[in-house]
Amino acid sequence: MTGIQGMAYAQARIQSRYGKRADESVWLKLHNIHDLGSYLQTAQQTPLRHWILGISSTHSSHEIELTLRQKYRGHIDEVINWVPSSWRRPICWIKRLPDLPVLQYLAAGNVPLDWMKTDPDLTVFTSEDHNSRLQAMRDAGCSSLVDAWRQDGALLEGWIREWNKIRPRSKVTDDGFKDLEKLIHQLVQSQTGSQADVLPADYEAVFNQFRRIFRRYAFQPAGVCAYLAIIAIDLHRIRRGLIKRLFFADNQYLAEELRV
Repeated sequence: MTGIQGMAYAQARIQSRYGKRADESVWLKLHNIHDLGSYLQTAQQTPLRHWILGISSTHSSHEIELTLRQKYRGHIDEVINWVPSSWRRPICWIKRLPDLPVLQYLAAGNVPLDWMKTDPDLTVFTSEDHNSRLQAMRDAGCSSLVDAWRQDGALLEGWIREWNKIRPRSKVTDDGFKDLEKLIHQLVQSQTGSQADVLPADYEAVFNQFRRIFRRYAFQPAGVCAYLAIIAIDLHRIRRGLIKRLFFADNQYLAEELRV
């Protein structure tokens, strides 16, 4: 399928998935649960079940985060199969967007962390030799990111340049992507520090901005990309909830040990 027909098929599939997302009542219910095991058990009875399957209260923070990253990458692969062939490579490129903070860290020559080495999509970039890392990025199709890092250290600009290079261009679709790029820039600039979360904690405000684009550009590629951003927000929200409760449990255990 190509053109409007192909995007109509993608829109139908996406709209179905969008309609099955957890609403605020689900998030509120989970917010009031402080135990990680109970949080996971309750989440399994909600529309979040798919995302948290395979995660247990015995997992480390790195294992939880890796599972969620892999789920997101897998969903992008699923969406790729829904869109016209001309849009499959650009949609695939979205996989690298959440990895930019890690790639920025590694491109700058910092010591690879253990969790980076266990991620199958990142381990190839964790050579102890800095030049080998940069070459691995080029070999993986990320030359634009390396060039951007060499130019001014801002990988996002390289990602956007590559995006605009590989995506089909037309007057019909360009306006939607201008809105998306502007929003992404705003989100990135609102964060400070190399270890800052990609998304701020005000999920509803960020969601509303992407929802506007999702609705305005329905049946267009920008709507597909806005949907993937919305799913990323949901997963980020899950991740924050799980990690917060995991560390709370660890701190409670530590407090008990100190009182003995």
